[in-house]
Amino acid sequence: MFTQNSRALLGGHIVLDFCLGTAGFIFAYFLRFETEFIPAPKGQPPFEQYLVLAPFIGVLVPLAFQLQGAYKLKSSRSRVDDFFTSFVGSLITIVIGLLGTLYFQVYYALPEARNSGTYEVSRLVWAFFFLFNVSLTYGSREVIRLMLERRYRAGLGLHRVLIAGTGDLARHVADRFLQHGTFGHTVVGFIDDIKEDHLGYRGLPVLGNFSETKQIVQREHIDQIYVALPLGQHIKML
Repeated sequence: MFTQNSRALLGGHIVLDFCLGTAGFIFAYFLRFETEFIPAPKGQPPFEQYLVLAPFIGVLVPLAFQLQGAYKLKSSRSRVDDFFTSFVGSLITIVIGLLGTLYFQVYYALPEARNSGTYEVSRLVWAFFFLFNVSLTYGSREVIRLMLERRYRAGLGLHRVLIAGTGDLARHVADRFLQHGTFGHTVVGFIDDIKEDHLGYRGLPVLGNFSETKQIVQREHIDQIYVALPLGQHIKML
C-alpha cells in the first residue's frame, strides 16, 4: 500500500538520483580537464559538449535504478542493498550512456561533429562519474535512512499495522516488526476468529474477529493489514 508519504519519498529518490547523476557527470568533467590531476594530451573538449550530455546521463541514473527494482519501497531494504543498487546502477548507466552516445554519433550527428568527436566521452570521465555517482547516490540513501530512523524513533510518521491471525506465522510477523523498529511500522494488534479469550502476544491485543475488520480499521486508523493465516483461513477471511 502506497501512502502519500511513500509516494513523496519515492518521487524524492527519483529526482535526487537525477540531480546527483547530472552533477556527478559535471564533476567528473572538471576533475578530468580542469585540474592538473591527469594530463590531457589530446586537449580539453569544450565544457558545453559535456553540459549538453549531462541531463541525458542524469535521466539514465533513475532508469538504471528502476531496472533493478530500486524504487520498490521495502521496509527490509538494507544498507548492502542500497550500496549494490548504487554500484550496479552506475555501471548500467555507463553502459547505456556509451551505447546511446555511440548510436547518436553514428546515425544522427553531422559529419563535422562526428569527425571532431563532439559526442565522445573520455574514459576517465566515465571512471570518475562512476566513483562520484556510487558515492553520491549511496550517501543520499544513507542520509535519508538516518533521518527516517530518527523520525520513527520519535514516533512520527509510523504506519499502523493490523495483523490478521494469531498463530505462529502471525507471531513471527509481529516479532519482525518489534525487532526492527526502524522499519517505520507499529503493530496495533491482531484480528482472528477465536472462540476463547485471548490476550494477544507480547502485549499486543486481539482487537476482534474478521467480521469486525472494517470497524477496527476505521477505529484504530490502520494503514496496512498483514495477513498471516493458513491458506484455508485466508480464503475464509476473503
